[in-house]
Amino acid sequence: MREGWERLAFATYRDDYYEELSTHTWTLSNGYPTNATLGGGLHRYMMAKWYGEDVLRELTEKGYVVDHMNNDHMDCRISNLEFLKHNRNVAKGQYLDKEAKQMRYRLAVSLFKDFSTGCYQITIGCNDHIVARDSVGQERHINTIKLLYNCDYSLVVLDAESILTEYEASGKFSIANLHCCDKRIEEAIDMKLTDEEKNQAFVIRDGVPYMVIGNGKTFLNSISYEKGWLPPEK
Repeated sequence: MREGWERLAFATYRDDYYEELSTHTWTLSNGYPTNATLGGGLHRYMMAKWYGEDVLRELTEKGYVVDHMNNDHMDCRISNLEFLKHNRNVAKGQYLDKEAKQMRYRLAVSLFKDFSTGCYQITIGCNDHIVARDSVGQERHINTIKLLYNCDYSLVVLDAESILTEYEASGKFSIANLHCCDKRIEEAIDMKLTDEEKNQAFVIRDGVPYMVIGNGKTFLNSISYEKGWLPPEK
């Protein structure tokens, strides 16, 4: 953070480059944290540290750019950065990034990469009242959905677009036709609320606070990914 900045910049750090990262002065250039001495944008600096300068150079020459998965140029954590072909990056900015922002108060869709596994995740926070039906038709009220991917990042982007497009058009979406290799669904807690509690942001039960979703007071903005989640063994 610097004087005059409206927002914080984030980066994942390790002991081997923490001093270099923290002792240089970062400025904003077109919304990107930048330091010319360290090679330009913070996002490219991070990718060089985690993937190697040779990989960064090679993919840049092949037409790839470093994509901020959540479209926040100040968020340079390694879990938020991935290589993506330039044209696909432009398309993502024109559709997915805008739609995800506009629909976040209904369906909070976020993308992550777990560097420890090399897998991607789409996480979904259900601000709308989402109901799933199991194989016997029983209804389950859903709080969050996490989808695991072990495929090319461009397919993850396409799936996120599909989820938002389908939900906006019909108020529902199907996981069956997506490219994910595993899923984890968290059901909402079945809790009886008084009329007064229904209009509160939080309620307390046995000393534990619970967020009340769906009354316009509180929203899930982003659901974090599960570190170390691996594809199921075949």
